[in-house]
Amino acid sequence: MDITWLGHAAIRLRARDAAVVMDPTDKSDGNDMGRPQGEIVTVSHHHPHHDHVAGVRGEVMVLDGPGEYEISGIHIEGLRAALRPATNQDPAALRSTIFIFETEELRLAHLGGLSAPPTAQQAEHLSNLDVLFVPVGCDEALTPDQAARVTRALEPHIAIPIAYEPAKRGMPAALQTFLQQLGVTPEAAVSRATLNRRTVGGDGTRVMLLESRG
Repeated sequence: MDITWLGHAAIRLRARDAAVVMDPTDKSDGNDMGRPQGEIVTVSHHHPHHDHVAGVRGEVMVLDGPGEYEISGIHIEGLRAALRPATNQDPAALRSTIFIFETEELRLAHLGGLSAPPTAQQAEHLSNLDVLFVPVGCDEALTPDQAARVTRALEPHIAIPIAYEPAKRGMPAALQTFLQQLGVTPEAAVSRATLNRRTVGGDGTRVMLLESRG
């Protein structure tokens, strides 16, 4: 499977029989994800930086809440989570969804707007992950410190930090804090990750950096 980072928290997963676009973002935050093709779109929470479904080409199946789904050979599970509340925020806007994907013998998860360490029940569902997409710079989600602690607790084979603003020089502050707290040296950034069962595994957690397409 191929994985690309489209900007902010948007990820495109190209599996054998379908493409999934996770948390598609609009241009209002300075990212331009283009017009990615997809058959499945997952929306962790309704915010322009996470639910720009109109920006995805094709006839898409949109998933934006808890449940279990089987689409084009991809098993998807949505778990209810919560956003960090803001002043006078509508309670309905505090809902977020963690999505877990199983395809091609790999198990992946996108934490979306998770704003606190997973509950025991959430952590059980998030066990045995091959790949974890972990936002480290969303105002409404985990802080970089929290993201590192959650990553350590879940012990994925590969962690891919997202939702931080790339810096013109040096390493972005949110990413630097995440890596320092995690205590892991990242692999060199790539424009696209190609993974399969043989290339994922081993002891400990690898941190893979992707170059933003946005």
